[in-house]
Amino acid sequence: MKNTLRKKLVRDMLRAKMQFFALIALCMLSVFLFSGIDSFALITKETNDTFFRENHLAHFFISLPQADRDALSRIRSIDGVQAAQARFSMDMDVDLPGDPQLNVTAFDGEMTVNIPYLLEGEALDPADKRGCLIQEAFARAHGLCVGSSIELEYHGMRYPLFIRGIVNSPEYISLSDGMAIDSTKYGYLLASAQAFAEIPLTQIAVLLEDGADEDAVRAEIERALPSAFIIDRRTHKSTAVVENNAQMFRDLSFLFPLAAYAVAALIVMTTLSRMVDNERMQIGTLRALGYSDARIRRHYLCYAIIPSAIGSLLGLFLGFYGLPTAFWDVLFGQNEYPYLIKPPISAQSLFIALLNVAVSAAICLHTYNKSTRECAAALLRPKPPKAGARILLERITPLWRRMSFNQKMITRNLLRSKVRTFMSFAGLLCCNALLIASLGLQDSVKLTLNGHYGGTLGYDVCAQLSSDAGDADAYERHLAADRVECAMETSLSVRSGSTQRTTLLTVLRDDQQLVRLGKGFSRMPLYGDGAILTEKLAATLGVSTGDTITCQLPASDETFDVIVSQIAVNNLNQGVYLTRSAWDGLRKGAFVPTAVYLRAPAQQTLEKLETMDEVEEISHIVDEREEAFIYLNSVSMVFSILTVIALALAFVICYNMGLINFAERTREYATLKVLGYHQKEIRRLILGENLLVTVLAIVLSVWPGIGFTGMILSLVESESMRYASTVTSASVLIASAVTFCFSIFIQLLLARKVRSIDMVEALKSVE
Repeated sequence: MKNTLRKKLVRDMLRAKMQFFALIALCMLSVFLFSGIDSFALITKETNDTFFRENHLAHFFISLPQADRDALSRIRSIDGVQAAQARFSMDMDVDLPGDPQLNVTAFDGEMTVNIPYLLEGEALDPADKRGCLIQEAFARAHGLCVGSSIELEYHGMRYPLFIRGIVNSPEYISLSDGMAIDSTKYGYLLASAQAFAEIPLTQIAVLLEDGADEDAVRAEIERALPSAFIIDRRTHKSTAVVENNAQMFRDLSFLFPLAAYAVAALIVMTTLSRMVDNERMQIGTLRALGYSDARIRRHYLCYAIIPSAIGSLLGLFLGFYGLPTAFWDVLFGQNEYPYLIKPPISAQSLFIALLNVAVSAAICLHTYNKSTRECAAALLRPKPPKAGARILLERITPLWRRMSFNQKMITRNLLRSKVRTFMSFAGLLCCNALLIASLGLQDSVKLTLNGHYGGTLGYDVCAQLSSDAGDADAYERHLAADRVECAMETSLSVRSGSTQRTTLLTVLRDDQQLVRLGKGFSRMPLYGDGAILTEKLAATLGVSTGDTITCQLPASDETFDVIVSQIAVNNLNQGVYLTRSAWDGLRKGAFVPTAVYLRAPAQQTLEKLETMDEVEEISHIVDEREEAFIYLNSVSMVFSILTVIALALAFVICYNMGLINFAERTREYATLKVLGYHQKEIRRLILGENLLVTVLAIVLSVWPGIGFTGMILSLVESESMRYASTVTSASVLIASAVTFCFSIFIQLLLARKVRSIDMVEALKSVE
């Protein structure tokens, strides 16, 4: 008897192989997406945590006028501090082709904090005055190796050094010069402070003990060193970037994948219910032959457990091991990890896979129990059709009379099979909404970058100035361009209540026009003596217009309060803005320009800037925009993966629901053939029903898709970035066209099956 049921199971699966394949595909896609995104989050977090822990990444980076022995001893005496090391960190020119720069970090003594990971060569001796360790990517870009010599230049002083080792540093996993990551132009170098005897130490890197209270230690540092300017891991550029990446994938894994999972579960429920319902007479036959109810139940549970288990396991392993392997270099190629740690499959992914199987089994069991309440004799008879009833449209006589016979038939069939109609409608609506959202996410990334570089930044060229810069008025008068404006940029510590952040302070002219901070990338006049905060920073600090924030400048032990006068919009660069008159009113020093903004500069002006000693770098907005697209490639690639998964899900759902529809309507199609309907007429009926449901689902899916786009963006954005949420009409049309074509194409394929209907088999019944 067991062998008989096994043979029956195999025959049933072969006979309905396409529906079983659809079940496997649905279960696989739903688990695959969650498992894949979850694996990115786990690998990133585990690798970050291990690298930071084993190589002693600092918890605080303290800037001081001078990091002397007294300051070090004060820091080391604070409870919870494990180690503290004095150093300096600054950019220096390198005598290499292309005039690149290196961020040079020189340590006092043996490296006990931010220990580099040695890839080639040997560790650096603290007393080595001629040796250095250099970034792997920079060395590779310039053809440098262990033993090569380089020469640094800083304020007229030259420092020849020999490369002792090639390294990756936990402090610089993500090293970026603005939004660009170009190893031919920028990198980092580590050396002993003894190699730069003339340069004072101005930083202290602090490592805390395990379990130490960071907020308490920070408060103690501020009391011990009132002039200290403190940056923690949340505001340290490299650390914040890589940890935001891990958090982005963690948050993303609980929204889009679960939405796709819910859609797949809905269709699996419908499919299994219909499959078991169609086995009504088989169940009656098995009962009549003496099979126990428990054995029959186990047999039909295999309909759910086998395909859902196969699909879930495939999705689990393909997602966890396949997706990171295929896309890791594309997503995180700009980050420098010396190794990757692949933890085991997470409990969340295992739970989703098991839940897939459990839900499928529960649906199958519920349907079986509902279908077998009758005795065996009743089950051997076909299920009697529902009693006919007039639908609402029939009561609207003028409208009903004007409808053709085919239109009346389509309307009656849709409203009579409400569950199937609703499931088809819901599946198409959800899939189209997911498609719209996935395309909208890519639209939002493009709008954010194009809006920032083509809207917020109203200048074409930015010249970065050194501390030797001259008077701002001189640059604005003597440089030929449509408009020239000078700005001063510096770091700023901002506090509101218990929330503190280190951000960028930009001082602009009172009548400035080249930085547009209004909504929709429009120009916003700056007024008043208060501070202008960007939206994201204001939300992080929990402040609004009229509130007061406490600020502190680097190398200053004095804090000052400023009223928030305006809220600005800047999606990529969060920070604080002041007018020049507001800065002068604070009396915190002279306005020393650090950047010159130029709109449509003349060629001779660009040539003149290149010859100025105080100009450190000239950047063009067009080039920065292209580099920014590369920088945000990881986010765009994630959204592209979501688009592919949504497309696959839409195809499987359309095909599966089409199969169910055709299987349920086989008897009706056979009846129509007997009545003389031609193949083309029946095909028009099939397409008419599907067309009505598809168009309605597409129309009603637009607003959910747009709303879903905003929800996902709110999860993946970091403190330093805010995406401009948008879904273009082109994306809506593309998603809708794809869903429509999938649906129509599948219905055309299924309509061809009408020819193969055995009318005698379809119409016969037990009398």
